[in-house]
Amino acid sequence: MMKYRASRIDQNPLDYFLQSASEGPFLQVADVVLRENKDPKEVFAHLIRIATDSKWSHSAILYLISDPYQGFNNTFLVEAKTKGIHLASWRNEVIPFDEFTVGIKRPVLDWYVENPYEQSRHNPCDPEDTHGIGYLRHVRGIAIDQINGLYDHTTVYELAALYAARAARRHLNAVPQVAEAATAVANLFKKWDEKSDSAESVLRFICSGLVQYSFFEALRRRIINDLAIPEHREAGLSNLSNLHRVIYRDDPMGLVPRYIEQVQSGELDIRDKVPEDLLDLLKTATPADFNNSPNLKWHYVILKGVIWHIEEANADYAPTSSDESEVLGMLQTEHRS
Repeated sequence: MMKYRASRIDQNPLDYFLQSASEGPFLQVADVVLRENKDPKEVFAHLIRIATDSKWSHSAILYLISDPYQGFNNTFLVEAKTKGIHLASWRNEVIPFDEFTVGIKRPVLDWYVENPYEQSRHNPCDPEDTHGIGYLRHVRGIAIDQINGLYDHTTVYELAALYAARAARRHLNAVPQVAEAATAVANLFKKWDEKSDSAESVLRFICSGLVQYSFFEALRRRIINDLAIPEHREAGLSNLSNLHRVIYRDDPMGLVPRYIEQVQSGELDIRDKVPEDLLDLLKTATPADFNNSPNLKWHYVILKGVIWHIEEANADYAPTSSDESEVLGMLQTEHRS
């Protein structure tokens, strides 16, 4: 298991993350934000923690970082809640400090191959510029495209049934009828949903499903575009072989490797609609999955209003204080399917 160390940063999270610094922004577009909500009145958050066996009850994608030179003095996130998908202010993610604990993880993109056009677009004067920034901006674009996909009761029921099926398989292997019943309910609601929605309707997700889908779909679309241009084809093929690296949850049935193999062999056309079972896999990602995923790297934890910078440590590293121990406890691997 990966070992970490946490270094305390004394600045207030509202000031620290919104400031402009010569070394560049501390947050990046498409950072994944996890949040623990300790407000006893937030019943929905409490139910998510119970259902997913996790301390985290919410996740979001960083959409826009502070850039005072362009007039952006705030940072915004794209998030999904029970009333729909919308933009949220950074302030609302971290305040009140005594109720919200926030974790920030960043996609690991050392495998990502930029095509020649992406390479030519790098700008050292752009505070957001980093390897794969075109892809990361595409991720946030996919997320924001879902902003009109408001929830209805049918969609919530469908997702609830899918989550129930996943939980049943994880916890109740001795009672397979539970998983089978939950899957049957999910299929019922999906058919019901198909009859009531128009062909123009967009996909709708609980928070972590939106995050997971956005990373997958953005890469899929970029691969489609790259395969159509001879000079970009090498980058597209390489990224296709690494499509599994943007899956931040377990895949017990091997749906993603199978999808990659089918596209590579020509059995499936990547331009066609994504198979339903794979979409279900994406939609039922949980905040606990993002907590566990080695494809997302820890960068910060905000606990009780204090910012802690997270770094990898040697195997024999020991926390230097009880406060650091508490922070590192937030990074522990949660349930495994």
